Amino acid sequence: MKLQVTFNGGDYDNNNFVFTFFSITRAFPRSGPSDGNGGDIIIEGFGFRNDTTPLCKLNNTVYEPVSVSWKQIRCPMPKAASSEYFGNVPLAVSANG
Repeated sequence: MKLQVTFNGGDYDNNNFVFTFFSITRAFPRSGPSDGNGGDIIIEGFGFRNDTTPLCKLNNTVYEPVSVSWKQIRCPMPKAASSEYFGNVPLAVSANG
């Protein structure tokens, strides 16, 4: 969707910004394997687009997704480097890095 801005209701900018709607409904699994061998984290929702260069951020490390479809993003869960990674780890998904 193209987005334009007006401050007077009649004159719109000509920047033609692209605005994308998306919604995340859930992410799973909620925990990784007990042996720390990684796998994929699946993000479900809708409005995901491969051309927006989505990225996954896990424990402050950015990864490219394994796959992206309209309803799902698969983020890699790397193998744990050591036992220090066992516990809660933040996950973020970005539409443009």
